Amino acid sequence: MTERRNEAGFSLIEVVVCVALLVVGSVFALALLPSLARASQAQLLRSAATGIARNAIERARAAAAYYPAADVADPASRATATADHAWVFAPAANYVAAVRVHRAYCGSVTATSTVSMNVGLTYDASSDTLTVAVAYPPNPCDPAAQSTVTLATGLAPASYAPQTQLPAAIADPALQ
Repeated sequence: MTERRNEAGFSLIEVVVCVALLVVGSVFALALLPSLARASQAQLLRSAATGIARNAIERARAAAAYYPAADVADPASRATATADHAWVFAPAANYVAAVRVHRAYCGSVTATSTVSMNVGLTYDASSDTLTVAVAYPPNPCDPAAQSTVTLATGLAPASYAPQTQLPAAIADPALQ
């Protein structure tokens, strides 16, 4: 008879245990996918809400850059009228913005979803500060739960007369 020598390789039990460990690990990894998708959705909507707030502030800055037409001729009157931006902003304003997201939410089969976000603007004339708050659903499957992004900015003095044409190209200071 021939003697068995030590042969390199794996026994059947070792292979079965390895496959079982891989299956258990894969099941746990797949179980995490829905929570990772929800976290990704929440971050996507927070980013959209921040973009809406920034857009509102930039639109307000653009509106406040021009002083009232009635005060163009008289610099003293212009200085008094534009001491703050109350002539262009109401103390408070609210509107609804919508974000179209190219991703299916809540198990829907549609590839695009529209998510509504409530925007509130508050202007404080004493500090010449504009505050924008955007309420958004961090979980679009539960729109009743809301989070808020709030941005505030001080406004620069009005510098331009109405209908002023600004230069189309502004030189980059780094290139001069």
